Amino acid sequence: MAFSYIAVICALLYCVRSKISSVGQVPQILPHEVISRLTGTSFVLSQPLCYFNHQRQLPCTVNTCEIWSVIASGSGVRNFDRDKVREASKILSASPYPDAFLGQLQKRYYITKLGVPRDFPCGDLPGIRVKYILIDPVTKQVVSESKWSFPIILMTPRAGSSIDESTWKRSGAMVVITVVLSCSLAVLTLLLTVVLLLD
Repeated sequence: MAFSYIAVICALLYCVRSKISSVGQVPQILPHEVISRLTGTSFVLSQPLCYFNHQRQLPCTVNTCEIWSVIASGSGVRNFDRDKVREASKILSASPYPDAFLGQLQKRYYITKLGVPRDFPCGDLPGIRVKYILIDPVTKQVVSESKWSFPIILMTPRAGSSIDESTWKRSGAMVVITVVLSCSLAVLTLLLTVVLLLD
């Protein structure tokens, strides 16, 4: 009987310890039109402004908690959601970037540090699936998190045969003309200098 009470208490303590609060914000692609906000291999996200600044009852503060982003593909979403509880103290080293997506046996997610909540104040600043997480630097465990972003579809590379080469030919001709004119101007300047020095 005493053993069952101990088991129940331990289970309750585990649930309390692994309780992760959630915020309502969803990571999004930068809404402003900027060059290369979305390419075949990268994307630019809006900053996590005000995501975690009003969290209560956390073991760390806006000056000490750390904001990290989690980038996942396919089964990586499920793997991270499982690992953040099962391997809580090792979550930061669970899946290093270079190897995260190299094979089916990998975790299919990686984590990268962004800063502390005070670096991302409330207010509008200019500015695969992603979520932001808050890590307690003492225990190295996830203490709060945002929702997962909507799937981010990267741009598809174009086939080489679809590129119009006539522009490149004109550009090559322009380079030749520019070089010839520059050399002519240099020779003319040199001759003018010689004439002035001889007088």
